[in-house]
Amino acid sequence: MAAEGGEKHQPTFQVEFKLYEMRKYLPYVITLLIFCATISSCKKSKPQNEDACPGFDLVPSSPYEDPVWHPSGNIIGFNHTPLKEIKYTYGYDCPRQAAYIYNPDSTGFWLVNADGTNKRRILPYKLQNPAWSPDGKWIAFVQGTQIFKMPFDGEKFDETAKVQLTFSGRNFFPAWSPDGEWIAFDNTDCGSVVTPPPENSCGVLVLNITNTEKKLITSGRMPDWFDNSSFIYLGLYNEVYKYNLSDSSKIQLTSFNTSNKYDYNIRYPEYSFDRSYIILSLQNNVNGGNEIWIMNNQGGNLRKLTTDGSTGFSWSPDGRIVYVRFDYTRLDESRGVLWTMNSDGSNKKQLTYNQFKITQ
Repeated sequence: MAAEGGEKHQPTFQVEFKLYEMRKYLPYVITLLIFCATISSCKKSKPQNEDACPGFDLVPSSPYEDPVWHPSGNIIGFNHTPLKEIKYTYGYDCPRQAAYIYNPDSTGFWLVNADGTNKRRILPYKLQNPAWSPDGKWIAFVQGTQIFKMPFDGEKFDETAKVQLTFSGRNFFPAWSPDGEWIAFDNTDCGSVVTPPPENSCGVLVLNITNTEKKLITSGRMPDWFDNSSFIYLGLYNEVYKYNLSDSSKIQLTSFNTSNKYDYNIRYPEYSFDRSYIILSLQNNVNGGNEIWIMNNQGGNLRKLTTDGSTGFSWSPDGRIVYVRFDYTRLDESRGVLWTMNSDGSNKKQLTYNQFKITQ
């Protein structure tokens, strides 16, 4: 479940002194060095081996992405490009400068049983923003910038029966209504300073599955349905809102960016199957890091479920959560793979594994 654009990572800052400045302050520098050598408070805050790492970052991609739990509860779909080798050119303690080598021949959309067994590739290509229909017989996804649906019989997809649902604009994040009659999605074709946005674009739209009738509802992104007449979405200042189709009313459920409109980055709000809870990805733009948070369906009792990074997640019918554990700094046997947990963050279990060789 990844948004357009790449994820941010922290830059490495270097301070360079000009030669004349060094000459001017050299006596003071020598005095400071002598002082630091005599007291423990001047010790470096990070391990010495990290100082040997070059001043650049290579951000790896997670081998596992976009997990989506099937409504049967028996299987989980996900995008996957297996990791086959890690080259620690500057040593194991420099993961941000390592080369991560993947196996593109095995890229595709995969399935795994809910207990972690029988992992298999089902399609030789990825499905962007995959979303199962409520009965589990279809999957909606994005190809290019258009939304499609494809039938699924519980074991395989029928690629010959793939149906295109949108034909213009830039469309992402399809979400099925509980009755399976509608798909909500966002369109990011918002025009420019000199060009107005095209009709039925730039916001959250709903599309009728039967006749492909679509209409623009409100500005925003990443919708998910509460019932057949209301949904949540990301709106003004990246907050979560709930919209009622019956009377066009909306209420704000979160207030992360009340004082500073850019402190937090929210993504992927998603209701549990029973619509009791909402999980979302929250990045603190001051401290960094994407983590999974949960709140009730009115926006209350907000709390954090993960502390070691997450890039994608999905609810199971029985209230568990599958997610990708990944903090963008290192891939190994347990990072960049699928995990499951209870809705309160307990009972975290690793579901899949990376298998690779290490070279230096």
